[in-house]
Amino acid sequence: MGSKKDTKKKLSGVDLAQKIDDCTFESTFFNKEENNSYGHFSSVIKEIKDGEGGTSHLVKIRPPLFYLNGILSNISRLLSSTSSRKILDNKRWSLREKEYLEAINPDFEIDDTVYDNAILMEKIDGKVAYDILDSDEVTKKEKLYAIQKISKGLMEIHHKDLYHGEPNTQNCLVTEEGEVYWIDFEIEYHEELSLIEKKAKDLEQMLLSILGAFEEEEERSIGLDDEELIDFILESYGDEDVISHFLNNAHVPFFAPYRIYQLAFCSAYRFYQVQINLLKYLNSWESES
Repeated sequence: MGSKKDTKKKLSGVDLAQKIDDCTFESTFFNKEENNSYGHFSSVIKEIKDGEGGTSHLVKIRPPLFYLNGILSNISRLLSSTSSRKILDNKRWSLREKEYLEAINPDFEIDDTVYDNAILMEKIDGKVAYDILDSDEVTKKEKLYAIQKISKGLMEIHHKDLYHGEPNTQNCLVTEEGEVYWIDFEIEYHEELSLIEKKAKDLEQMLLSILGAFEEEEERSIGLDDEELIDFILESYGDEDVISHFLNNAHVPFFAPYRIYQLAFCSAYRFYQVQINLLKYLNSWESES
């Protein structure tokens, strides 16, 4: 999680609306219109600075077409019989993003008062967790340390009686100091689920995402097979109550179109292999218990 800072970064007095309006992309897929509508299918994050050499911040915008993206995502989740959905209402999304980021990182600077579909936050100087696990330049020791920190970071969220909703390695940043920041709180679980069920769902998704960061042959670079890696992640996560609930109640959807974006980061074979191996692990655990 983010470490406590000695001094809080203050957002500039420059008009925040102007900063957001200045965040345009020179592409046919993202063009700012005069009415501030953005022609892009998914949410966009861009870095901005408070003047020359000033503090960097990030602006995240959910353009109008994101609503269609969210509807399609929720349909795929329904088809997969999953118990989560993407938050479609922009105001609800920005409020949750702000509430969770500030609860997890008390000194984190974030502003959601300009537009319902945009938030401004301080920049986190870190690498996407997936890029660390996937890199040939990162050592075995560094990858295992990152997995430990990622897993413990999710546990720390859960110890605050919060949940993430989509804790995959694309939604996690790791700094050079080893601090972990979970971001992108755009998913809610169904209200009828208890808090421990939501935490167990988080744990399941994190497991699948970390496993999916390695192709089978790449996994040997950290000296663990899938079963050993699952053991390592659960040990690093450490919350016995959530782990027990997960092991006794997990439902891993083999047909999971809402996770299909992960095919951009691993082969189709590996995409399904990790689900099969996690199911095998759960079945083996049930047989032994």
